[in-house]
Amino acid sequence: MIVHREIVRRLLGLAVCLGLTGCAVSDPTQYFTLAQAPAPTAERTATASTAEGGVGQTTNVSIGVGPVIIPAYLDRRQIVTRTGTDQVELSAFHRWAEPLEDGMARILAEEIAARVPTERVVTFPWRGVVARAIQYQVVVTVVRFDGQPGGDVTLDTRWRILDPHGEEHAFRRSTVIETVKGPGHEPIVAAMTRAVVSLSREIALEIRALPH
Repeated sequence: MIVHREIVRRLLGLAVCLGLTGCAVSDPTQYFTLAQAPAPTAERTATASTAEGGVGQTTNVSIGVGPVIIPAYLDRRQIVTRTGTDQVELSAFHRWAEPLEDGMARILAEEIAARVPTERVVTFPWRGVVARAIQYQVVVTVVRFDGQPGGDVTLDTRWRILDPHGEEHAFRRSTVIETVKGPGHEPIVAAMTRAVVSLSREIALEIRALPH
């Protein structure tokens, strides 16, 4: 009986040690967001002052950004990297801290606002008086948005600019390629941010050329 009790005691002690060891192991998962847009630069200021078009002359134009529609293979928390022409990899320990489409809409809104320029930019969804005030809506459909470690990030999109009545004022397809400057996932995410900023530049120039 004494031997049995000793065995049970040791087993319980071992279980407690294993439990404490398990609790001490930190979660290796890293979370990323598309970076905040940088502060206005001389280049962006020059672009805003020299671009032609009626919208570019006012700060009162109201713009709605979204929805941003992403393909199913990107609709997940794991960061997706390209490993071949028709093959991708889902990272087990590198994840988005927010839905990818939300991060894209955020960067697009910030960059478009800086380049039009206007403070009247909102992201989808909107409703009520905000919805009624929007003069131009930017709808983005993502065809591809992924990167290859040590290679490039490709952002392939179709985007439209609509007025409040649903009339289409622009329809474009844009493909942006950015070099991944280093190994690992952080340089891939940085290149993805640069790609969205480049897309924002194209859209902002189109908006500036529209009547108002």
